[in-house]
Amino acid sequence: MLRVIQRLQEESDIQSGIILDRFLRARKLESKLVEIQCQLVSIMRTDSSYTVNKSGTQIANSPEEPEVTNPLIDPRQLDANLHELSLLCQRSVLFQNFLNERAIEEMDVLISDNENEKDLVMKDKNEKFYGGNGLLLSSGLTKRVRELMSSYIVIDEYLLKKSIDKAMKLDDYDPTLASTSTCVDDVFFILKAVLKRAISTYEPQVVSSTVRTAVTILESTYLQVLHQRLNTVFTSYDPSGRNAERAMEQAKIDYMVTLNNLDVSADYTHRLAKEVEPDIINGVWLEGDNDVQKALSYIKDFENFSDKFDNLLKNGIEQLMKQILKPRIRPLFQESYKDVRYVLEEDEYNEADIDEKFVKRFRQRFDNLIKVYKTSLTDNNFSTLLGLLVNAVALQWERIVFQTRFNQYGALRFDKDLRSIIHYFSTLTEWLSRDRFTRLNQMVTLLNFEEPSEIYDFWGQKAGSVSWRLTVTEVKKILSLRLDFDANEVANLLPKSQ
Repeated sequence: MLRVIQRLQEESDIQSGIILDRFLRARKLESKLVEIQCQLVSIMRTDSSYTVNKSGTQIANSPEEPEVTNPLIDPRQLDANLHELSLLCQRSVLFQNFLNERAIEEMDVLISDNENEKDLVMKDKNEKFYGGNGLLLSSGLTKRVRELMSSYIVIDEYLLKKSIDKAMKLDDYDPTLASTSTCVDDVFFILKAVLKRAISTYEPQVVSSTVRTAVTILESTYLQVLHQRLNTVFTSYDPSGRNAERAMEQAKIDYMVTLNNLDVSADYTHRLAKEVEPDIINGVWLEGDNDVQKALSYIKDFENFSDKFDNLLKNGIEQLMKQILKPRIRPLFQESYKDVRYVLEEDEYNEADIDEKFVKRFRQRFDNLIKVYKTSLTDNNFSTLLGLLVNAVALQWERIVFQTRFNQYGALRFDKDLRSIIHYFSTLTEWLSRDRFTRLNQMVTLLNFEEPSEIYDFWGQKAGSVSWRLTVTEVKKILSLRLDFDANEVANLLPKSQ
């Protein structure tokens, strides 16, 4: 029976060659490859003549001529060709697996019956070209299909680049539909189809080449455009124009949409990598687990590209914080603290306890500050931005405390103000870390001492689990803000050696 299987492999090499030759002629693949290669060279040359306009869209530096589509490389026809090629490769692998499994069974029978039978079957065959199952290690069919898949890779690269370019040119944003623009869903829909088709070939090298191509095009086309949008969006309006304020608000929206695109793109990259893993694991690969592990490692390389989205996103949010929001923190406190004091008599304290001027003003102004970001950013981006904002608020508040005078009633009032603001921030996001207010809370503790010497009940060995974030110098400075504390007593507290 093994002789029959060997003969079947030899005959399949002959007949598959005839079929593949007819396929190549019928689909005009060689002519298509020549045209595609010319197009790819043209694209590489014209890429250097493109700039990105203020909205982040690629435009030509010279008048753009209408795109002429060669019917020979019509995208829909090329997509159909890729599907056919992937099926050819898949069927070839399945056929080879079938032959290999049956040949192994027959070889085991021969060996168990009579070792001489095996030698008879392998007579006149160069064993270095044959495997332990008696079949060719690399059949003619396998070689021809792998040659065809090199054409697959070229066509796939061309079609992927054209598709992503088109998705970016048609990019649009509708706030009623999503927090991202259309390019994100379009691009990752394309990538999903491309990766799944590559995996369906059950050829690790095809998966490897497809992943490398996808990553390269993502970086050079998709990520680059998003990067340019972040860099240019705020230069797209005239600050001295009649509608400057409206233009500035639109620029903020465009900037936030780009941040959302990056956030969702990073998430989609992870999700897509996880989604295709079952296709790899459940596939019928020629070399079994070895091919599975190779394919999984290639998909991991694709997933790692999400780090580039995350890095650009982090820089983008930090720039938004630094240039737009951080300069507004100090005025926010100035407006909120107008007519507010922390040196109070008992009746003034009771009145302040009812009015809560600072808390009400701060919340109102902070709500106005973050309103557009809360409604426009993704939950992840808003939480990240809010974290940076809270850090800036805490730092600015510390500076204000160091410049403020207190008495006992004022210290109590400040304690309530701080608690109210911390609670307010906790209602904005579930990811708020109270650790950001540790220094301010320790300042409140100091300001509410009955006597400066109480510090010895909290410092040094008596600190217990408390980790003091304030230095000795800062502790003394805070205590000296209490008008009713003796300045000399404060100055003599806590030698630096403690």
